[in-house]
Amino acid sequence: MDIKEALAQEHAYLAGEYDAVVVGAGHAGCEAAHACAVMGLKTILFTLHLDSLANLPCNPSIGGTAKGQIVREVDALGGVIGKVADDCLIQMRMLNRTKGPAVHSPRAQMDRSKYSVHMKELLEDTKNLDLRQAHVTKLLADKDSDGHLKACGVMTESGAVYTSKAVVICSGTYMDSRTIRGEVIVESGPDGLPRSVGLSKSLSEYGIPLLRFKTGTPVRVNSSSIDFSSMEVQEGEHDVPPFSFAHEMEGRTVPDEQTPCYSVWTTPETREVIFANMDRSPLYSGVIKGTGPRYCPSIEDKFMKFKDKTRHQIFIEPMGENTREMYLQGFSTSLPEEVQVKMVHSLPGLENAVIQRSAYAIEYDLIEPTTLKLSLESKIVSGLFTAGQINGSSGYEEAAGQGIIAGINAGRYVQGKEEIIIDRSKGYIGVLVDDLVTKGTNEPYRMMTSRAEYRLFLRYDNADLRLTPIGREAGLISDDRYAAFEKKYESVKEERERLAGTYTGPTPELAKILEQKGSVTPSSGVSLADLIKRPDITYDALAPIDKDRPVLPRDVTRAVETDIKYEGYLKLEEEKINKFNKLEKKKLPQDTDYSSITGLRLEARQKLDQMKPESIGQASRISGVSPADISVLLVYLETLKGGPNE
Repeated sequence: MDIKEALAQEHAYLAGEYDAVVVGAGHAGCEAAHACAVMGLKTILFTLHLDSLANLPCNPSIGGTAKGQIVREVDALGGVIGKVADDCLIQMRMLNRTKGPAVHSPRAQMDRSKYSVHMKELLEDTKNLDLRQAHVTKLLADKDSDGHLKACGVMTESGAVYTSKAVVICSGTYMDSRTIRGEVIVESGPDGLPRSVGLSKSLSEYGIPLLRFKTGTPVRVNSSSIDFSSMEVQEGEHDVPPFSFAHEMEGRTVPDEQTPCYSVWTTPETREVIFANMDRSPLYSGVIKGTGPRYCPSIEDKFMKFKDKTRHQIFIEPMGENTREMYLQGFSTSLPEEVQVKMVHSLPGLENAVIQRSAYAIEYDLIEPTTLKLSLESKIVSGLFTAGQINGSSGYEEAAGQGIIAGINAGRYVQGKEEIIIDRSKGYIGVLVDDLVTKGTNEPYRMMTSRAEYRLFLRYDNADLRLTPIGREAGLISDDRYAAFEKKYESVKEERERLAGTYTGPTPELAKILEQKGSVTPSSGVSLADLIKRPDITYDALAPIDKDRPVLPRDVTRAVETDIKYEGYLKLEEEKINKFNKLEKKKLPQDTDYSSITGLRLEARQKLDQMKPESIGQASRISGVSPADISVLLVYLETLKGGPNE
């Protein structure tokens, strides 16, 4: 349906004209709308309910393994999730401290209601951005002179038509969703909120293929009914940098007073209750049709699939400072409510727990992500971008990462500029987008450090170094922030050079420091940089013998120490990245007829014709395309006289 047809509908009217329309105000939609507006586009952000903007319907936490890196990357690009998270956290921790820096990941427990309120305030104060509570039911698209579809606006259930030059859909788990608790099935979104009806059908009518996934959320219990003495306490930590670079530059630290989390293990009784009621499980009775997340299964799924494990760990985490609700992380289920009560009461310390919200599973529609370009623009409808769970991912952080990419590229589409792509060597966001677009997914996709080939380079602490220049190019990084960024890394460079050029002899003072750390004293002079390369020697440990040591911010000294310690590994990583980039730079024409290329196997021809990869690198990651097929493509590119690679 185009604009003319939409306005011909009964009760339809032209409600507004915008450069960009963003549908859905979850974590993807908030980032997309903010990016478009800051780039100067007149933007409108639609949500089914303004009071649930940036809702945290599942665990109210931001960050975690690989996810903390994504939050830092979004912030480096000019996004807002990190800033709001810093303002609303009630506990902060650094995960994987005992492992290498590649997997160090900040994670913060949020005050759920405060997070939503702060994000709403931030967006309401953003220039060029309007917020609107409305139910968008139709995507509007025109056909250009070549017959190609082009997004031109949206229509709401009330008949309001909003025209735009680009549309970003971030529908989360709301499209034709339904929640399931045993035999009780309700057509609704998460938390009992309204669901989106009509948009799935509208996308399907344009030829966009749809999938159906399932996720879920655990019960919430009242803290006053919990015996915490039976649980292991998990306190917050203080030596953790904030998510936002701006806050890091201010020297902000986490609050002195943090709210504790707790953990328990399931009991034999838990197992008995679950197995006694498996005949009522929608997951196993066939009621649930959507595919659930492999890496965050329901508790009944854990017991069924991992029968060798007699128990599973459950985390009891606060929902905020002004509520008694506690979230049972790792205890999601779709079993009936009365069974949930027995399950909860089987846990240590929760024998008398009062449930405030029941657990539920939720099914929802999403698009087939392989129909997207790496810019997150649709291959089927130009000017249409999608981000978040509509693309098959799970998690607030994954949604935010896609949201800012979709927003940036929607903005550049309107501005007539070249798209910005974050490749796999530049960020976890690049890995996330490339995995979804190139490989697709048959279950809710969750980011993990193991998915990134270059994770030693993709650390949380250097996200600003990797991506701030790209955010600057997009127009999301202010002059002041960019100047602070340049100052930080000039300081890092100067300090590394100073340490490399500062030598010390085998003095008694040095011997004492090294002995305390279990390290051998050198027989001759050695640079401070070489000492820091030793596993047990830190930058701060050398302070007593470093007489010219300057006063530097902790974020600078942390970067210096990491760069020095892992210099050799980083050089090897850079060599791999250079090889990767050579293949990424070999662009494949989008009008290539792969069926006519001699030497390609039949499966490769079919997959390549379907996917239309943007480069040799992307083609090499398509399932069904072999190294031999890549060799054929490289030869083919060489024969393209005057082609893009000459």
